[in-house]
Amino acid sequence: MGILIKNVCIVTNNDQQDILHDQAIWIDQAHIKEIGPEEDLITKYPPHQLIDGEGRLLLPGWINAHMHCYGTYARGLVLEKAPQNFVEILSDLWWRLDKALDGESNYYSALIPAITAVKCGVTAFIDHHASPNAIDGSLDRIEQALEVVGLRAVLCYEASDRDGPDKARKGLDENERYLIKCDSTLERKNHFLYDGMVGLHASFTLSDDTLRQAAEIADRRQRGCHFHLAEGQADNDPQYQGGRALERLQRCGILGPKSLAAHAIHMTEEEIDILAQSQTMVVHNPQSNMNNAVGRTDIFTMLKKQIMVGLGSDGMSASLYPEIRAAHLIHKHDLKNPTIGWMEIQELALRNNARIYKRLTGQKVGRIESGYLADLILVDYYPPTPLTRDNFWGHVLFGIADAMVDTTIINGRIVMKNRQLTNVDEAEIAARSREFAARLWQTF
Repeated sequence: MGILIKNVCIVTNNDQQDILHDQAIWIDQAHIKEIGPEEDLITKYPPHQLIDGEGRLLLPGWINAHMHCYGTYARGLVLEKAPQNFVEILSDLWWRLDKALDGESNYYSALIPAITAVKCGVTAFIDHHASPNAIDGSLDRIEQALEVVGLRAVLCYEASDRDGPDKARKGLDENERYLIKCDSTLERKNHFLYDGMVGLHASFTLSDDTLRQAAEIADRRQRGCHFHLAEGQADNDPQYQGGRALERLQRCGILGPKSLAAHAIHMTEEEIDILAQSQTMVVHNPQSNMNNAVGRTDIFTMLKKQIMVGLGSDGMSASLYPEIRAAHLIHKHDLKNPTIGWMEIQELALRNNARIYKRLTGQKVGRIESGYLADLILVDYYPPTPLTRDNFWGHVLFGIADAMVDTTIINGRIVMKNRQLTNVDEAEIAARSREFAARLWQTF
């Protein structure tokens, strides 16, 4: 039995940005099979599970192209001393927090943002994980948590030499183990929700040997690397590993069309050219960059050079809406130009995140179109002004971003309906998570 959705305004997000009225959608298993007149599809596909949208907007689910689920347990954490710069933010907060994580806190730190994501209309994460004292099997624990909710994801473990070469090697092994598992599962399941990459921290915490080993794994498993690039000035400081970050990454074989660089802020134009020539993808994380006071990604030069630039939250939020608004504002403010960014931020959020996900996994997401995976959201938004293909982005920024998501469908499965997640007790999960948080904070 499939799912038929009727009485909706369909925002297709196709190349023509078509907005459809008086049309229904037929979902069979994981995919959108047909879009057509309501009465025709109701007659053509009995029996079915019927969703009456009651005039709501039906959109493709949003994709968060760079996420850190493990950052959940930083929420409410009070530091004895405020970090004074980016390196102190890493050493005094994040590198202490990730060392305190264990298997159970890895699980709950992923489950909490997965719940929030579904409630905010995000149907897929590209996550980047670190837990140096609980490396083995950590990606399985994250997958298990996301599977409870039904969230789609690409996972990786952040290998780093900051805790010594043994931990770096274990991090690489965890990446390869998980990639082998994904390959095996994908052979048996056509619509498996999970895939992986080879995760790496920033260049200044990585030896050449670790970088080369990561490149070998990526080549062997036919995947890309997911890494932080020039987020802070330290990544280009020769006192750490010698040389600028991009030069080292290029020399060690990390760049390429399936690799994903988060941030890429402190870049010369020549380095941007290298990213373009290698076809390495980039993810812009505006809220995190403002929070850490590290600068702003030059998305305009990158897009002009045909770099695939997406949008992520860097763990600041499980929702993409705050990042959309922050991206809309940061460039105007920083460049003192109110006219820029309108088309570019649309490209990142509406187009490129889905293109990045497809390049990494082969999965067709991000459109309401026959043959695409059924990752869809019903939004409680009834436009108070005309909604057209030409003004849709204005409705996103100043209306849809504030609207509640009523229903979320991922992989053809209803994971939330009437604002209620299926088979998930949020209060119980939050209570259990608080127990782990208290223990983790004490360790921290």
